[in-house]
Amino acid sequence: MTFSNQLFFVLFLLLPLLRASHPKDCSSSSCGLQDVHARFPFWLDPNQPDFCGHPGFDLHCTISQNTALNLPKSGTFLVREIDYRSQHIRLYDPEACLARKLLTFDVSGSPFSALYLAKYTFLTCPNEVVKSSGFDSIPCLGNSTSSFLATTSLDIAKSMLPSCQIVKTLDVPVSRPVVTEKSRFSTYVNNQDLWLKWDSPSCSNCERNHLRCGFISNASLQVKCFPFEKSGTNYSSYNTINCNK
Repeated sequence: MTFSNQLFFVLFLLLPLLRASHPKDCSSSSCGLQDVHARFPFWLDPNQPDFCGHPGFDLHCTISQNTALNLPKSGTFLVREIDYRSQHIRLYDPEACLARKLLTFDVSGSPFSALYLAKYTFLTCPNEVVKSSGFDSIPCLGNSTSSFLATTSLDIAKSMLPSCQIVKTLDVPVSRPVVTEKSRFSTYVNNQDLWLKWDSPSCSNCERNHLRCGFISNASLQVKCFPFEKSGTNYSSYNTINCNK
């Protein structure tokens, strides 16, 4: 094999690694001009190739051009905001009934976890009981005969028995620590956004140093920091930064 053929063969083997190490084809993408910007570890399907993001971080655009994230066991949520430096994602329910999804919410099977947890008790009560008491109910869960209520106080929930029935007590992901409310019941659990976090991959250090995060190679899920590509940039003049520091 001649030297030129050997060189070609070596470059052929290295090309995928070079592409993964310098992800110039993975610029930020979005569904609309004012929408959420997707960049590593997220990737927007089909606007970006899958090597632009980490497994489990795939986003897609809805018909109305909103950014959406599908959680394997909890369905589809719309993305309000992504905080890349803090590694938080803010979601909301496209059907404006977050409480319904929270009743069966399960984040397992995804790379995300709750930012904070608050224990809520959900009850169902006859409409006449709710109307006469003036309690705040969750309208999207009610029907012609009964209303849904939610409270962070199990004692208050038990005090409603036997007129009402406890549906479920569960840990609900919330955006900040919750103190037991002074009011008996609240619709806050339905009206809030859902904040989740991710711990891996860790790209916070890249964000703090105004660098971009990406895979070390296409054969590894390890990540490191890269400079943003500019015209005439010589990558050999940069030292990469370990994202996990």
